[in-house]
Amino acid sequence: MTEIQQSRFDGWAIVEVFGHQRYAGYVTTEAYGQAVLFRIEVPPLEARERIAKHYEYDDDEKSIPPGSTVKEAPVQGYRKLFGAGAIYGITPCTKEAAEHAIDGMARRKLTLVSLPPERAIPAPAEPWPEAWPRCADGDDHDHDEDDDPDEDEDSNDDEDDEEDGDTVEPTGEEERHVDDLDRQGRID
Repeated sequence: MTEIQQSRFDGWAIVEVFGHQRYAGYVTTEAYGQAVLFRIEVPPLEARERIAKHYEYDDDEKSIPPGSTVKEAPVQGYRKLFGAGAIYGITPCTKEAAEHAIDGMARRKLTLVSLPPERAIPAPAEPWPEAWPRCADGDDHDHDEDDDPDEDEDSNDDEDDEEDGDTVEPTGEEERHVDDLDRQGRID
């Protein structure tokens, strides 16, 4: 009885299978009895930072504009076995071409690192506390804790809070700001 000589495939390739799926990696053939399967070893992808060339979206569907620096999460490598009947195309290629194809096919989690300079919000010209708007009466909110002019009126606040069902205790700074807005008629 004569033995039938089988061809083997052993190298980098892009494999197209039914269902409009594509895989890229190192492809070998394996025989299991009479069945021959193609084994595709897809290498892992490391985490990296890059500049976005076009609009992209993160996992929360937030838009990332071109020119932004994004961090791509790593992707774990894997292997798949396909029967000859499932494959309708094998394109042999170099390792670099296969890795480029893997990078384009893999869905990677994106994290925005920084916006491009033309899209970033400029820092305020003044230091942060001075950038806050001043009240109409010119009050700069630099009171000491002992300078509260409404201290006598607010002595029964605990009783009022229990009646109203309020559970949040405002800080002294917040109380002064609310009092200023109330005096100006901005709070109903």
